[in-house]
Amino acid sequence: MASLKKALDKALAHYEKKEYADAERGADIMVEAFPDFAHGQFLKAVILEETGRAEQAQDYYNKAGKLSMMWMRLAMRLQDIDPARAIIYFEKARAQDSGNNHLVYSLGLAYEKAGRANEARKCFQSLNMQREVITRLLSPLGFLVIMIAGAIAMFKRHDFVLASLVTVSAVICLFWIKRDGGLVFNMMKRKAASQ
Repeated sequence: MASLKKALDKALAHYEKKEYADAERGADIMVEAFPDFAHGQFLKAVILEETGRAEQAQDYYNKAGKLSMMWMRLAMRLQDIDPARAIIYFEKARAQDSGNNHLVYSLGLAYEKAGRANEARKCFQSLNMQREVITRLLSPLGFLVIMIAGAIAMFKRHDFVLASLVTVSAVICLFWIKRDGGLVFNMMKRKAASQ
């Protein structure tokens, strides 16, 4: 499996530099050796499409699985290297998954970097903050409160080992909330500024 990851990374490195022939050779090796490896199928499809062979690309896209997530990952990989290509793949992903706030937010940031303020503003305005607040803040906070209450109850019963495990889990949950909360607040700031 490590060799497969190396092969994918090498092919992607060629792809990023638009060294399409080398990237395609790498993708072909992966597709031949591991026909069920979705990332190999996907990369082959992207290369075919970018080199004017869109009809051939469709067969590989069909074998690649959930395209919206793969396009989003590719766009995120390209956003600092090649913002124009990143926007293309963010847009493809959004066409299939327009309700994905993280995707739309990332697309807005890519438009912003490219100096396309109107498109960025539209992306930020379309963010559904209610869903983000519930899934990334309120739900984990509720879970954190339950864990803390459980840990306190266990400490009172002198069940120190289990209480310690729950406390450690609560601390991990707190870091998770901090990470996701930061994203939510950044989204809210961008949405408010775009109004």
